[in-house]
Amino acid sequence: MKARRISSRIVEIRPLGDGLARVDLEGPDLARGAACGCFAMVEVPGGGYVLPRPYSLFLTVNEHRVALLVKNMGRGSAALLASQPGDELAVLSPLGNEFPDPVGSCWAIAGGVGAAPFGYLAAREGVEIIFGAQDAGQSGFAGALEDVGASVELATLDGSAGFKGTVVDCLLARLENDQPDMIFSCGPTGMMQAVAAVAREHGIACHVSLEARMGCGWGVCRGCVHRDASGGWRCICEDGPVYAAADIFAAVETVKGAGS
Repeated sequence: MKARRISSRIVEIRPLGDGLARVDLEGPDLARGAACGCFAMVEVPGGGYVLPRPYSLFLTVNEHRVALLVKNMGRGSAALLASQPGDELAVLSPLGNEFPDPVGSCWAIAGGVGAAPFGYLAAREGVEIIFGAQDAGQSGFAGALEDVGASVELATLDGSAGFKGTVVDCLLARLENDQPDMIFSCGPTGMMQAVAAVAREHGIACHVSLEARMGCGWGVCRGCVHRDASGGWRCICEDGPVYAAADIFAAVETVKGAGS
């Protein structure tokens, strides 16, 4: 579906921890065409910012309202988190492709802001989310997923909550006793590469959603290009962000401890 520039407003900012929040936006038919994996280019409220920021769509609340998961990662995200309900902004949405429809059991492996696409899968039967964070203080996005009905296993590097270790360590531990039909992943590139290697070794279909800085969102600036497994380039906003993992990551050995 062709993206539209929609005059929108902030309707709710729900804190989820230090520098973390769920941000709900509302505009005419804002949720039309939104799906798991799609993203939006969101204008920074208040002016003074030339470029919009890309955010994965977390959830469709109703036909006019969508939710984002936002982490303070710089001036733009900080300004969005500091906004107030009623503040107006423009949104270009929906952009990008989407994850395939889960068939059978599916584990969604997420690190940090990579939790964002999986709100759309929260209520799906057979879907479990394994979420990795540095520590309990950075685990707020796991709570956001649970709030919308997701089954979530939390992994923290310091063991302050849930499984102690990276999300990849947690995945490997779970695979000792169980195996899904599909794996989805979103998060830091190194984490997704490790997840893809694990999926390949176990013969599990895997799809990943790549993250990148973007200037436009529709393939003009070419600022979000990423090497693929053949050595070529993919423009994430134009033909992604979701890809079969084998198309992006060349075969590598699984590295225990990699990822978030």
